[in-house]
Amino acid sequence: MIQNLIADEYLHQQHFASNSLDVALKQNHLSAGIWIFSPQGDLLVTSSNLKGQQITNLLNHRNTRTWFRETINSSKMVIGRAYFLTSLNRWILPLRKKIVNSEGEIIAVISTGLDLAVLQSEWQKNNPHTIEATLENGNYRILRNNLTMSQFERFYNHAPPENELLKNQYNSQQDKTNFLQTFFSQGQDEHLYTLTYNENYHFWVSASLPFEHVKQRLYSHSFFYSIFYLLLISIGYILFRWIVKVENSKINELTYKAEHDTLTGLPNRTVIKSHFKRLQAKEGAHFSLLYVDLDNFKNINDTFGHSYGDAILIEASQRITNSLALHSGLVARYSGDEFVIFLDVADRESVENYAKRLLESIALPYLINQNAFRISSSIGIACFPDDASHIETLLSYADNSMTMAKKKRNQYLFFSKHVHHQLMRNIEIEQALHHAIENDEINLVYQPQMDRDNKLFGVEALVRWHSKKLGFIAPDQFIPVAEETGLMPKLGLYIMHKAMQEIDDLQQQNNLSFKLSINVSVRQFIQIDFIEKLMDACKNFTSGQIDITIEITESLFIESVDSLLPLFYKMKAHHISISLDDFGTGYSSLSMLRKIPIDELKIDKSFVDNISIDKNDKAMVNSIISMGKNLGMTVLAEGVETKEQASILSDAGCDLYQGYYFSKPLSLDALITFAKQH
Repeated sequence: MIQNLIADEYLHQQHFASNSLDVALKQNHLSAGIWIFSPQGDLLVTSSNLKGQQITNLLNHRNTRTWFRETINSSKMVIGRAYFLTSLNRWILPLRKKIVNSEGEIIAVISTGLDLAVLQSEWQKNNPHTIEATLENGNYRILRNNLTMSQFERFYNHAPPENELLKNQYNSQQDKTNFLQTFFSQGQDEHLYTLTYNENYHFWVSASLPFEHVKQRLYSHSFFYSIFYLLLISIGYILFRWIVKVENSKINELTYKAEHDTLTGLPNRTVIKSHFKRLQAKEGAHFSLLYVDLDNFKNINDTFGHSYGDAILIEASQRITNSLALHSGLVARYSGDEFVIFLDVADRESVENYAKRLLESIALPYLINQNAFRISSSIGIACFPDDASHIETLLSYADNSMTMAKKKRNQYLFFSKHVHHQLMRNIEIEQALHHAIENDEINLVYQPQMDRDNKLFGVEALVRWHSKKLGFIAPDQFIPVAEETGLMPKLGLYIMHKAMQEIDDLQQQNNLSFKLSINVSVRQFIQIDFIEKLMDACKNFTSGQIDITIEITESLFIESVDSLLPLFYKMKAHHISISLDDFGTGYSSLSMLRKIPIDELKIDKSFVDNISIDKNDKAMVNSIISMGKNLGMTVLAEGVETKEQASILSDAGCDLYQGYYFSKPLSLDALITFAKQH
């Protein structure tokens, strides 16, 4: 760059002064001097520090002749051979470039001498490598680091010693832009060499390092990095171990929460399958699954609140857990108030004894907030592998058995084919019952109710179902299913409408008059809008002349009597009679009979069956009739099947009679004939 600036100024100044060279010389501390020569090699201008010094013609000196000619023929700056400049008492490295005018004529040659001592110090910098620059394929040395001043003459005036490796590389490299690195061993000296070529200025740079230094650095670095990586790996290992420990702790905590019930602390239903698989995997495995349900638990929640219910569940779960003290097994809370117990025994007697003790334990009083509660339970039992070999089937069988046991409360029941068939039958009935009304499969028959003069007093509407799929199904089979599945209100309303319409049409067409008794289930009666639906039915399906009696059972009194009284009085206000069906088999008491405005008392068939042979039954019937008469009620006896029974009832003062002795339930057409005859 400096040479280009000087050349430009030299071309444009007619009288070029040497002070321009002095300015340039000061800008570069590496330069020892700057000269301008003619194309013939004669000195024209020199920097002031060299004035008065004798400078020979460059073409006449053996050290400069070749390089000067190369400069004349080259458009680039040319590096010459290093030599000792006596006038400066320095070893210099000449850099020459020709000055060409606009017509392409060579005007002069600029020569800059780099001070090799200063240049070497720039290269050295405590570098352990030996770095050497040479010209002409390594024949002329132009620079080397790590030299003392006394070594300059021997080094720069002589060619390098024979180095076969480098010599071969100098001569064989066709593409001198490539970078070469190689290992060389000569005798006991081992060196690592690198060699590269500067294409712009045509010189080689080779660097060598004793391989011992390489190994020392490698060992020291390897040791340092080994310690570093070992420390890093140790820290990483400890860190990851800690992370894994924390994560495992969290996973264990989440797994525990996922597999355990938060209220009772028992395993929940998610562990049932996995525990079943563990038991199943044992050779010759035999065990029992008990399905436990608390009876009427919902009533406690509804009446006292969930805090009481939760306290009872916690205590009950503890009792169930304690019951396994003498047995190997697992308790899991399945849902709500239902528990599943795996008992590692299948011996029927042992399981039976365990179930009895468990029922007794659960039935003990619960003291919650100074209030004592008693609650029973029902247990269904299925055995592996006798009953089933799959957990879903085993649970289903135990659940089915529990459902059957629940009908009697505080009972246990082993699974059997009879239980299974009965439940399957109930499921079939339930499914078919959903479409029974739409398919017009529900029909009514009417059983006459006779007075003391054998005259028709009224009829009781009885439902009959002829299923297209299942055939005839007795009321005692499908009515309980309808009650349990919530279909009874819909079915009961349909029966009510159909009975009122059929009897009203019959009476109007045949000029007859008698009462119509309709059974109403508990679920239907306690509906909020039952009275409204009853009034609408009377309005829409009768002419207003028919007398209606609504038959209710004693099980209705399980509900709060005080809350039902307004309904009874509403019915009375609309001239609808109330009949208490199946009296003596349920929960009624004298105080209830006194409270409720009952018009008719029906003696249950179970009391009538044996009055001719059993004095106790006869006495009971006499008492019921007497009590009913004293309370101003009409007394009707059900199930009268013989003349002797009718005679005994008549002597006791019974008002009305119903049974096969007088008539079986009649179709609508048969009822018309019977009514006209009586």
